[in-house]
Amino acid sequence: MPNPTAASLHVDSLLTNMSIGYKNLSYIADEAFPIVPVQKQSDIIPQFDQSHWFRDLAVIRAPGTKSQRAGWKVTTDATYFCQRYSFGAEIADDIRNNTDQPFNLDREAVEFVSDKMALKREAAFATDFFTDSVWGSDKTGGTDFAKWSSYGDSTPLVDITGWQDDVEASIAAEPRTMIVGKQVWVQLKWHPSVIDSIKYTQTGVVGPDLFASLADLDKLLIGRAIKTTTNMGVAEASVTYSRIWGKKTLLLYVPPTASLMKPAAGYTFVWNVVPGALQYMKRMRDEEAEIDIIEGNSYFDQKAVVTGAGLYSTSTVA
Repeated sequence: MPNPTAASLHVDSLLTNMSIGYKNLSYIADEAFPIVPVQKQSDIIPQFDQSHWFRDLAVIRAPGTKSQRAGWKVTTDATYFCQRYSFGAEIADDIRNNTDQPFNLDREAVEFVSDKMALKREAAFATDFFTDSVWGSDKTGGTDFAKWSSYGDSTPLVDITGWQDDVEASIAAEPRTMIVGKQVWVQLKWHPSVIDSIKYTQTGVVGPDLFASLADLDKLLIGRAIKTTTNMGVAEASVTYSRIWGKKTLLLYVPPTASLMKPAAGYTFVWNVVPGALQYMKRMRDEEAEIDIIEGNSYFDQKAVVTGAGLYSTSTVA
């Protein structure tokens, strides 16, 4: 007597409690430079000439004479301009009305668009500032120092301390923010000299906070994001991906928040079109096309202000 099979008793349908999706789990560009909300799309960044503040001018004053006097200079050559970046996703009525769980097109569109805006800031920062000839000093692994992946020769904690001293000797402020690509971090966390530094006081794996404490840093940012430059329409199996941050390191002096009378490697200027929002979402309706549009917008300018407040190294690991 024939029996029903499993296939005849079950019709495949979409799972309603899970799906598989992809996006970068963390971005760091918004943490690298302090964010400065501004009221105008463009304006001047006033900047004190540095030398006047470090010139030793006070002298002995004889009775009945005037004090030694001098002033300082402010330049207004630097400016910012918050370009507008936008990206949108369309949801057609017919598609919405034919969608089953677990899909939620509105939620997914907001996440997709928001992620595109964050990815733009991440990629722009890495392209503009994680590169040669931007900061006060450039170092190359294998030439200026032993690559940190060469465990027998390299001394990363000593290198970082020396680089901090180099920057402090230039601007009288020690850089205490460091950005490293994930590939650099993989080598750092297992470096024998780092492990040796904690073996009598700590147990377990070296994490970012512990390493920051060892290296006398306030903030260690690890660039983990990836992106693709493969054109749309290429088969998924043929798409290639690359790390945004690479095998590089950047030391920066930045104050915790934007402030007067202090140097800063850079700021992210954000036009306050929507107060307090680094990016904002718009929902629009095209009734003629019968679609909803979810659009993300951001007005920003990531701006290097004091280039001497940064030290960059490339080929930090093999």
